[in-house]
Amino acid sequence: MKKSRAAAPSSRAASLIERLRRENRELREWRRRLSLLLEYGKKISVKKELDSLLHLLVEESKRVLRADRSTVFLLDKQANELWARVASGDALIRVPANKGIVGEAVSTGNVIIIPDAYADRRFNPEVDRSTGYRTRNLLTAPMRNNRGEIIGAFQVLNKTRGNFDAEDAEILLIFAEQAATAVENAQLYDEVRAAARDSIFRLAAAAEYKDKDTRNHLERMSHYSAILAEEMGMPHNWVQNIQLASPMHDIGKLGVPDAILKKPGKLEPPERQEIMKHPEYGAEILKNSDNELIQMSERVARSHHEKWDGTGYPLGLKGEQIPIEGRIVALADVFDALTSRRCYKPAFSMQETLHIIREGSGKHFDPKCVDTFFRALPRLVKVMEDFMDEPTAENAETPKEAPLNGEPPLPSETPLPKIRLV
Repeated sequence: MKKSRAAAPSSRAASLIERLRRENRELREWRRRLSLLLEYGKKISVKKELDSLLHLLVEESKRVLRADRSTVFLLDKQANELWARVASGDALIRVPANKGIVGEAVSTGNVIIIPDAYADRRFNPEVDRSTGYRTRNLLTAPMRNNRGEIIGAFQVLNKTRGNFDAEDAEILLIFAEQAATAVENAQLYDEVRAAARDSIFRLAAAAEYKDKDTRNHLERMSHYSAILAEEMGMPHNWVQNIQLASPMHDIGKLGVPDAILKKPGKLEPPERQEIMKHPEYGAEILKNSDNELIQMSERVARSHHEKWDGTGYPLGLKGEQIPIEGRIVALADVFDALTSRRCYKPAFSMQETLHIIREGSGKHFDPKCVDTFFRALPRLVKVMEDFMDEPTAENAETPKEAPLNGEPPLPSETPLPKIRLV
């Protein structure tokens, strides 16, 4: 009897200790989540582009909720669909806005907690069968903006320990509320960038139209320049800017007479002097802007005909005196000019083109840019193929290509072809 009375306090003490330990674990978990939420708020406040923001939202929600997978669905009101650009490694997803678990969360505004996916009739196992993934449990919450409108939903899958609960749902709602404002800001930023891109391409196309170039030329230039900048390790925002600034390289051709631009064959000295003024004309058009993108466009327009050895124009700049964006666009422009048919020349073969660029390293081109060019060549060729000019009566004749991989270089004594690059 004495033993029993002695055991009772001991049992109560053990129970109390266990409860305190559990509460301590819960406190530590809330502290961890609060710390991550504060960190997350800082991170999303500086994300401008939607793609990178969505990726961040996916990764951070997995961390905070200890989930294996996460997907951010956004509402496309016109199509009445929910789409996910980032789905933790899955491809693009589009689903009807009123169907499935996500559709229910969006249409009702309710949080949905499913502890056993395969025991819930709302779960569609076909998704798992098609991906090879096994969903155990899931938590879905609507994403509301500051006007109370539902603009999408968060869905997290497979909590690493146990099932999702009401506390997880509360955290995900806080997470989604913060995300909604950032998503709308990013969507607005993307719309502004898209409008700027459209305006730039329209203005640049006006100059290229005089020279019988195509929009595809502008697309190639834009992508070539961005790829080279990215491969050289430039910051993401800088890469985005040169992607938009590079199509403006020949904007100064608006000031050059059509008779010169469209003349087939060799230019006379006075004509060449006039066409060599187009970098200055372009810089004049773009000068005195407070916008960093237009400022870069001005530097590109002015410097894309400068040469590494100082023999270029209009200022005869040498080496690193030439702005880096000018050096990148110079190489991109020559690559496109060589591989494209112009009114004054046929397209060069890839073998001839690569030979000219190799020979131009340290003369026409920054050697670092040339090294980057050859490292990025497969990506550049992919762009060239994706934005190839439509065949016409003028450009139907194309040179026979040498293979890209393992091709022998042209003999060193082979004279460089004479080319006109303006």
